[in-house]
Amino acid sequence: MKKQKVVILDNEQQNNHDLDAIHKLQEGLSKVDQFPVYTPDLQWFENMVVTEKENNRKKLRKELSLFLIIALLILSGIIVSFYQMPAVFLFIQIITPVFILFYSVNGFRKKVKINE
Repeated sequence: MKKQKVVILDNEQQNNHDLDAIHKLQEGLSKVDQFPVYTPDLQWFENMVVTEKENNRKKLRKELSLFLIIALLILSGIIVSFYQMPAVFLFIQIITPVFILFYSVNGFRKKVKINE
């Protein structure tokens, strides 16, 4: 990195330098104010809101139907295994909490290691 020389200006030179900077800043701001600004009309915003609401409703229906289908499949599988094979049902009932506990502890350990 190069050493830069510092030039100490006297009070009058500093005031002229500040006034020049203020003048250039005001010219730049006036140029920015001259650019045309396009603001869409109210109808465009209303159409955008309606479109987003429709998309959200479609997305909600899709996710809800997928959730219900998967839930019904899981519940029917559990009911069938309970009546047809009670040993498998008990195995699932024992393994599920153990898996959830192991998965949660493992995730917590990873968070702790990342934050250290």
